Amino acid sequence: MPDYILEDHFLRRLKISPLELKGFEQKGVIRGVEKNGLTFYSSREFYRLKGVLHYMRSQGLSLEEARAKVELATAR
Repeated sequence: MPDYILEDHFLRRLKISPLELKGFEQKGVIRGVEKNGLTFYSSREFYRLKGVLHYMRSQGLSLEEARAKVELATAR
């Protein structure tokens, strides 16, 4: 069973805004879980988005390109 990270902690660790996070959710990159009015993300979701952000920031890839690289790397 994966560990879960509270949304605020997730945002701080990835250095993204709540608006950016919602954008990634709307595009299907990650999905949060709501419980008692709080949103949590699995450690798997954290590392997926961390990888996507890494490729976007360091290599200038588009979201789709970065997502494909992460999916390829995690499929191994």
